[in-house]
Amino acid sequence: MKKAIRKIAAGSALASLAALSMMLVTDMPADAQTTTPDPQYTTEGSERCLFCHAAERMELMADTVHGDATNPHTPWAEQGCESCHGPGSLHVSRARGGIGQPPLLQFGEDHPLPEQTAACLTCHRDDMGDLEGFEWTGSMHDTDEVTCTSCHSVHQIGNPLTEREPQLENCTECHKDEIRDHNRFENAGIVFDRLMCVDCHDVHNLVHDL
Repeated sequence: MKKAIRKIAAGSALASLAALSMMLVTDMPADAQTTTPDPQYTTEGSERCLFCHAAERMELMADTVHGDATNPHTPWAEQGCESCHGPGSLHVSRARGGIGQPPLLQFGEDHPLPEQTAACLTCHRDDMGDLEGFEWTGSMHDTDEVTCTSCHSVHQIGNPLTEREPQLENCTECHKDEIRDHNRFENAGIVFDRLMCVDCHDVHNLVHDL
């Protein structure tokens, strides 16, 4: 009988404790229950990112244009990986098990394209040394279906789009019909097959009146 009474008493105590906990949580302001601290830039910078993200295309960033730490205009000279992907303090927090809240900005067609474009334009809308800024907003490619990474890859050494064949292949992905039916200007003595699209078309800026 005593054992039964003890079990009942223990059960009642646990139930009371659970009820009290629910009351405390319920009585908390709604914003206090769901508040997540603002993400900050990690103090260890890119080294903290590369501790986990150690694939080859991550580590080769140091040899890319964007990974040149000696150039003050590059992401690497600012916040490293976080210059493009956003503050990562919550992402690397051991208390959160690597789950970012909010998540870091990711690039690729499965992620919001306007956010990706905005990340690139953070730097590229302004002049950076010898590199002129882009008038992307309002240009022909400024749509919800196209972003910088539709054509460019940051995690890549060199820029294959400066060569004719890779550039033609890239543009053909969207402009196959236009390239096929393009005027070849044979009567003007132009060797059309030597030209690159960017020899005439500026894909980054608005079309200005000549």
